[in-house]
Amino acid sequence: MERVDVIVSWPRNCDYPLWRRFLRDERSRFGRVLVVFTDHAGDDISGFVRAHLEADCLDSRSVSGDWRDTAVNQALDHSTSERVWFTEQDFLIGEGFWEQVDGSPAIGWQEHDDRWHPSCLFVNRDLIERTSRYFGTEPVDHFYRFGKELEALTPIKRLVGGFEHLQGTSQNHWLIDSNVDEGVFKRERFRRYLRDCLDAGVPLHPEWAARARIEGSAHP
Repeated sequence: MERVDVIVSWPRNCDYPLWRRFLRDERSRFGRVLVVFTDHAGDDISGFVRAHLEADCLDSRSVSGDWRDTAVNQALDHSTSERVWFTEQDFLIGEGFWEQVDGSPAIGWQEHDDRWHPSCLFVNRDLIERTSRYFGTEPVDHFYRFGKELEALTPIKRLVGGFEHLQGTSQNHWLIDSNVDEGVFKRERFRRYLRDCLDAGVPLHPEWAARARIEGSAHP
């Protein structure tokens, strides 16, 4: 069976050491890994990330609409596999996950807003091409319309555990880097995540690591 291509959007101001370790350890499962760096507020550390990431790294095209829709379509234009895995860096895989990933045309998990979530969605390429290939926020959030169009084409197999999606990770990074103390999502879980990142056993950007150590060691 042809290996799946991976598509990830990556804010230029963020690093995700746990995901970099995951990719290193699981690289043989995948074909092309397509990372599209998107322009967000904060320091640009994408050069460091590129140097320590086994992936095809692209800079996002100029955005005339939604930034994620632009990035995902750019990656799709470079993908060559008959199957794609849309995912996010704070989607953490645990025991029993890969056993659920079979040859079903589409596999994912559904959030409370009835959205097939962009953090984990395996889709056959022929189905993707039969949709509008719109991954933006209208009418609800990223990938909502895409998921609805996909449902109309094929049953989507539902994942039943074996993973954790942290949510809010990139926004949390931006808040902390901007010295904004309010609004950090699930702060204690985020702190534990940062400690795990610091212990991931992969090279760390020194400034990112310094901020992560401060936040990760803080107490409420």
